[in-house]
Amino acid sequence: MLLNQSVIELIEKRTSVRTYDKKPVEAEKLAQLKGYFGTAAENPFHAKVRFEMVEGGSGKLGTYGFIKGAKTFFAGCVKKGGMDMEGFGYAFEKAVLFATAQGLGTCWLGGTFKRASFTAILKPDSEFLPAVSPVGYAAEKKTLTEKMVAAGAGARKRKRFGEVFFDGDFKKPLFLEEGPLQKCLEMVRIGPSASNKQPWRVVKRGNTLHFYMAADKLYAGNTLYGFCMQRIDLGIAACHFELTAKELGLPGGIVVADPALADCPDSWTYSFSWR
Repeated sequence: MLLNQSVIELIEKRTSVRTYDKKPVEAEKLAQLKGYFGTAAENPFHAKVRFEMVEGGSGKLGTYGFIKGAKTFFAGCVKKGGMDMEGFGYAFEKAVLFATAQGLGTCWLGGTFKRASFTAILKPDSEFLPAVSPVGYAAEKKTLTEKMVAAGAGARKRKRFGEVFFDGDFKKPLFLEEGPLQKCLEMVRIGPSASNKQPWRVVKRGNTLHFYMAADKLYAGNTLYGFCMQRIDLGIAACHFELTAKELGLPGGIVVADPALADCPDSWTYSFSWR
């Protein structure tokens, strides 16, 4: 639960907002969001994440025209090393969902913002600055740019359940009846990802779920910034799965223990397991 609201409902409700109303966010809400940053930074991958609230507007800070009207952003840094990107994705998505619970709009920005302007404020120290997000009230009307970006990315389209979740091996699609586990995986399936590439893959072996990343080797975001951006998406998947599991009372937890399963596709990289 976030602010006494269902995490499941927040995940299902949340969409990317690129055009913002002129109405400023109330100081109380910004203070509440900022106060949550410490909790949001906690993650099961032991990554050292920190967040900062940044004022300045989308024009001054630079978002290449992808964001309109935003006056406030929050940005995050993570210490380099270990499962830094997975931990960052988990933590940043928690902050996004908290803002959603406040009735505020957000938008993950990993490649479409000018890093120099945010770096000058956050001053990374042996850290990456993987993503930022505007935060504010969605405008009633979307700009043409927003509509084109959403359409080009297929923003609401998701791969089918059996395309990303597998039963026992890497080829047999997983089919589950409605229940806590099915709901947890469904929240993973509908999660946001860089360029909507949805790189998560899950193999169910007995009562254990093994999460893999099916990286796109041609995706520029995996090479441009010194880190693999799609690893962040696995952190988002972990966040959605674990928060939903806690809400539904599904037992288990996240562990990192590669099972070295035979016949794993060459393009897949083990990330973590739930057991």
